[in-house]
Amino acid sequence: MKLSHHFIIFITIFAGFWMDKLIWGFDVREYILFADNIPYLIETSIGLLIFCYWVYAMPEKLHSSAALIQGLIIDLCFGNAIGFHMLFFVSISYIIHVYVFRFRIFSYLQLIIFFGIASVFYLACKYLIFFPTNYSYLLLIFSFFVNAAAWLPIYFGMRSFRRKFIK
Repeated sequence: MKLSHHFIIFITIFAGFWMDKLIWGFDVREYILFADNIPYLIETSIGLLIFCYWVYAMPEKLHSSAALIQGLIIDLCFGNAIGFHMLFFVSISYIIHVYVFRFRIFSYLQLIIFFGIASVFYLACKYLIFFPTNYSYLLLIFSFFVNAAAWLPIYFGMRSFRRKFIK
């Protein structure tokens, strides 16, 4: 695969994490009366889902070394602990590479559930490592439904993007 294709893939993943950061910064509780005491219950994993799409769509072209480098760059750009996204990118890349042909026969509902659970696992580890006082099971449950609902638009949107720009 060309270096320009790797760059395009990284830009889409970066845009997904940037959208996560933008959505996380928007707090709807400020605009609702008496909602200051309610905990924040939704967090998206759009960047991780976009990365999962690319590995799922092109497993023979996107290897674990690319996942390692992309994870390192995401860690450096967003100020996370170095190695956090590297670990998740390499591990999810490994899981998808091992089971890619089984995933291909899954229905959309099964894919939604799998990638929703993967995003919840990512969020659970993120909150346990970086924000242990804000860890909430309600956040994980609501985030599962939000990320599961986001999988199909990401899947179809990125598929049309791939067909248009990466040949």
